[in-house]
Amino acid sequence: MHAEPVIAMISFFGFSAFLTYMYYNTRHRERMALIESGKDAGIFKSLPKGLSSLKWGLVLTMIGLALGIGIFTDYTLGHDGPLVTFPLVFLFSGIGFIIFYKIIKDQEETEV
Repeated sequence: MHAEPVIAMISFFGFSAFLTYMYYNTRHRERMALIESGKDAGIFKSLPKGLSSLKWGLVLTMIGLALGIGIFTDYTLGHDGPLVTFPLVFLFSGIGFIIFYKIIKDQEETEV
């Protein structure tokens, strides 16, 4: 029996658990430090429900658009691998986040 797959799985899940622990531990320490110094810990509040759905809707739509364009381009150019598709997913998801940022900034400016 080969030990490499077992070691790889244990390492993957162990590292994932470690990152999750560190994320929540650091966030808790930052909040406690803010509260102890008398500052508001409201900066950690998440987006309202509708805005979160808007953000992920935009990003997933842009990823779907990137996949469509990339697959079409790969097919028409005759490539076997994801030569164009892979970079387009990152490009279009970034564009989706930028569009969401612009929408939020415009909304904040109209509220003030």
